[in-house]
Amino acid sequence: MSTEDLAGSIAGSRAALTPAAEAEATHNNFTPLRLALALLVVFGHFKLLSGTVQPAFPFNLADAAVYSFFVVSGFLIAGSYERSSTLRGYLFRRVFRLYPMYACVVLAQAVLLAIASTQVNGFGATVAPALRYLGVNLVFANFLQYDVGGVLDHLRVPGLNPSLWTLKIEIGFYFVAPFICEAKRRWGWPVLATLFLASAVYAVGFGYFDEVRLAKQLPGQLQFFIVGMALHYYGARWRPGFALALAVAVGFLVVWTFVPQPPPLVLPLMVGLFVAAVALWSPPLGVGLDISYSVYLLHGPVLQTLLWQHWFVDSPWLLASVVTGVIAVSLVTERLIERPGTALGRRLSRRAPRPAMLTTKVAGSSSIAGNSKAA
Repeated sequence: MSTEDLAGSIAGSRAALTPAAEAEATHNNFTPLRLALALLVVFGHFKLLSGTVQPAFPFNLADAAVYSFFVVSGFLIAGSYERSSTLRGYLFRRVFRLYPMYACVVLAQAVLLAIASTQVNGFGATVAPALRYLGVNLVFANFLQYDVGGVLDHLRVPGLNPSLWTLKIEIGFYFVAPFICEAKRRWGWPVLATLFLASAVYAVGFGYFDEVRLAKQLPGQLQFFIVGMALHYYGARWRPGFALALAVAVGFLVVWTFVPQPPPLVLPLMVGLFVAAVALWSPPLGVGLDISYSVYLLHGPVLQTLLWQHWFVDSPWLLASVVTGVIAVSLVTERLIERPGTALGRRLSRRAPRPAMLTTKVAGSSSIAGNSKAA
């Protein structure tokens, strides 16, 4: 499928939205779930970054939270694409939802590390590494440089923000999701099943050869996004009730805590059931303000700075202070950075020109639209 075919068919296939579209808009718990997941990552990093190898519950749920984020993204991004009238409009909204806050965090980190490196290595030895750090991190290539001047070498995780690795996976999914949605529209569920199996095989294969870094990249994590997309397309209508939702959520937490390594193919399905139980099957809490992204991006530099300056103490009081402070700052950044960025993306998406040959594509895609939110 060419990019031109994709851009041409996107508008004509939006006449009939998936059953998840209306449910996503008003009748779900995605916003409180995402905040809970972000806080679970904070809890996990509080222990893991300070050296606890196998933290106890609830500090053991950081990986589960990240996988759940990927499932949530699969669900919401499929909905975002389905509602878009143009491919360019979809990309504008997605990129401006993610990038402004990300760029501000990277810039602040670069300044902080450059100041620290100047004090240790001098200004002349700092300029080039600081600019390179800024450049590679602004394009989501943080794996190329985690530090400036080696000022963080003594940390267990030598990087100021251990959460950034997931952002390149998220942005990568933004760009491949339209092709997956269009392929699913043409060929149905076998597309999702094939991609799910291929992703699982990729992750298991590289994990077997101890290439964990490669196993954690988008091809290996795509299985979680695919589960979310499958929930969007096929799971929105089923609402079994709160009793089953509670049982599934509690069961997931128990299994995650007491089963050291769930089987590869089972793991993403477990995470998908957990997300469905909390976000779709439980009574909606009516939470509208979403600060989860800021919480997710801001907590890492706070914890790493505490460790870097030897101010860290493994204490519930410090944890409570970190959580409170991060939430407070996140309320500000959501209002001053995230919200304007999202609004700009929406304005640009409305101005995006419709693709050429649109009328021709409408006729060809309307027959499959019936077989086919704002994140």
